[in-house]
Amino acid sequence: MIKNKKTAWLIDMALLLLWGVGLGLISLYFASAPVEYNIALLKSYFGVTGLASLNLFPCVLLAFFGFLLTNRVWGGVLISGATVIAGSLVNYYKILLRNDPFLAADMALVSEATNMTGNYTLTFSWDVIMVILMTAAAVPAAGFLCRSKIKRPPVRLGLLAAVIITGVIGVNSLYFSDKIYSATENIDANYWYMSRWSDRDQFLCRGFMYPFLYSAKNAFEKAPDGYDERESRDILASYGDDDIPQDKKVNVIAIMLEAYADFSDFGTLDFGDDPYEYFHKLQKESLSGRLVTNIFAGGTIDTERSFVTGYSYMSNYRREIPTYASYFRSQGYTTEGGHPGYDWFYNRRNVNSWFGFDNYYFFDDRYETDNVGLMMDKDFFPDILTLFEENKATGKPYFHFSVTYQNHGPYADGFVYDPAVYAVNKGYTDGAYNILNNYLWGINQTDLAIEALIESLRDEEEPVVVALFGDHLPWLGDGAYVYDEIGANIDRSTYEGFFNYYSTPYVIWANDRAKEVTGGSFEGDGGDFSPCFLMNRIFEECGYGGTAFMKAGNELRRNVSVIERSGVFVVDGEITNDPKPEAKEAIKAFRRLEYYMKHDF
Repeated sequence: MIKNKKTAWLIDMALLLLWGVGLGLISLYFASAPVEYNIALLKSYFGVTGLASLNLFPCVLLAFFGFLLTNRVWGGVLISGATVIAGSLVNYYKILLRNDPFLAADMALVSEATNMTGNYTLTFSWDVIMVILMTAAAVPAAGFLCRSKIKRPPVRLGLLAAVIITGVIGVNSLYFSDKIYSATENIDANYWYMSRWSDRDQFLCRGFMYPFLYSAKNAFEKAPDGYDERESRDILASYGDDDIPQDKKVNVIAIMLEAYADFSDFGTLDFGDDPYEYFHKLQKESLSGRLVTNIFAGGTIDTERSFVTGYSYMSNYRREIPTYASYFRSQGYTTEGGHPGYDWFYNRRNVNSWFGFDNYYFFDDRYETDNVGLMMDKDFFPDILTLFEENKATGKPYFHFSVTYQNHGPYADGFVYDPAVYAVNKGYTDGAYNILNNYLWGINQTDLAIEALIESLRDEEEPVVVALFGDHLPWLGDGAYVYDEIGANIDRSTYEGFFNYYSTPYVIWANDRAKEVTGGSFEGDGGDFSPCFLMNRIFEECGYGGTAFMKAGNELRRNVSVIERSGVFVVDGEITNDPKPEAKEAIKAFRRLEYYMKHDF
């Protein structure tokens, strides 16, 4: 024991500082530990300006917070050690077992996490055991060796307040900064083993403590103004859920087509080999219209999840929620789907399980090709038919929802994929023409795949309804310059430009057996609306009542057909960003029901 109190104080504070730094280094070690390239990843944290400090600082601050709160050094060691080590190990095992990082939003899901843990066998490696034992031993050691206290309560409380204020300011100015978060992306230097399109890798490339704190920024969705859980529950109960009548059940196959847009709608192109030839024929014998999406040239997941959930705005889904997939499953359907990309993309593996899909297939387990994940629609669509045929043996009706990968941009500007002229060159620059023709080549390939799919189902004895729709318009060069060259109006300040910018086509087709079973015609103008209403339109044509939430959506859709995330709406056929009071209240009421479905159902 050191007798000089001032010296002892300085040593104790130095040891506490070193403890905090050590915890930060341990958190970085376990952030990289779940992946096979862990050493390279660990080293990379120290190669990005400020990244290591952003991970170490919270650990140091926690150590001093614990000390000032308890007025004991061992209290600082205990509080910081338990918090950082527990969080680091939860993140480690969550990535190891589910390929999904530990986000701040997960802290609200303790019961789900407890249930989930029972499904896995946790293996405690030597490093995990060593860190747990070290932390456990550090607490009594600090109690025995470090006796420093602050004898004046006002001084201690003042310092405690200063630490808290520093933490709050730091979180708001540094840890919640999108600019800083973007600047610390640690993927370019490690591109060979990480992908910027992976939610997991976006988290991993920044360590643990820093991205965890950043995730708190959007961890908890704010309830809409006027929200009352009991009131929302009562409103939905008043609508009630309807079962699908046994004698009216049909198989439903829905396919979202990557970057699929109908460029003939622009009225500025002349086609050589018409890439939309079959699609246009299909429109004439189907229920068809336009989806008015929230996105342009990216953000696939928004349209995808709007369709399968019926929700107009997306959340960071971290648990099971009611969706149309789970509704179909409750009605005795097999629920399946597929995407020929990686399962970590948009965390689809986990989210689709939470959405109620019995099976969802990916490149990783079904669609591996020589093209490194890019399966062409000519191969992907026949596999959907294979799954449909295999399900017949179960005797259960079938709901399938797949998302294609073909036609994903960018499209080459230096050469053409196919010498065929899909768009007549009207004097476009070489780069613009190559991009345009290459995009339309992909559309033509999809057109052929759609034809093969529909014609295979046309004389099918089982009743089948097929919904095909695009997710967003394609990327066509930096600054969307190809759209300018071809004269397409995508000026969102105009009525035409707004719809051109956000709209993708949809068709709802049924074979004769499905028409007979449901009594629906499945032909004509289906209307234009947000993706969250597409399943409503399918159910409407099938004569199904659907869920209570769907009924509430139908009531809104009669007047408000488009709910844009940007704050633009289509009310009674007119675009507006300031709906009349009655429509505005109807929109707010619908969003309160959405919040209930996602958080309190």
